[in-house]
Amino acid sequence: PARGATILVAQGGRASVSELAATLATQGEAVFAVDPLFWGESRVEQRAYLFQLLVATAGSRPLGIQAAQIAATAHWLRSERQFPRIRVVAVGDRASLATLTAAALEPAIADVTLSESLGSLHEVIERDWTYDQAPELFCFGLLEEFDIASLVALVAPRPVRFKSPS
Repeated sequence: PARGATILVAQGGRASVSELAATLATQGEAVFAVDPLFWGESRVEQRAYLFQLLVATAGSRPLGIQAAQIAATAHWLRSERQFPRIRVVAVGDRASLATLTAAALEPAIADVTLSESLGSLHEVIERDWTYDQAPELFCFGLLEEFDIASLVALVAPRPVRFKSPS
């Protein structure tokens, strides 16, 4: 029996974290590597940013869809599979933001580790990123109301760990 469950989210896709999944499994964790919409096996091959723009024009946000998928996975693991502790490990700046957003919304997520996270959403402006480089980070109104620190505060008192943040 597993001690708890770990959800792995990587913007490079679940295949990119296979070694980490194997390590966690040998430590007694049940590992669920997921590919939210637009990443990994759920990616659109050509001009994915146009599909994300289409989603945004219809009133949804790619960040919101990805966060909802992560949160739904955690909720399912808690309610249906009865895991006592659910942790989410994210790899990549965009995956970290989606995971942090999911943790702010879903109390079933007990612990979050973010690798390569942005230190602030202001970095999108400072680095002069364009929509096609990181569509999820262009979530209308997000920076006006929230930043990484305020999202972490919403997750509190649950722990949020940063590995190699910008």
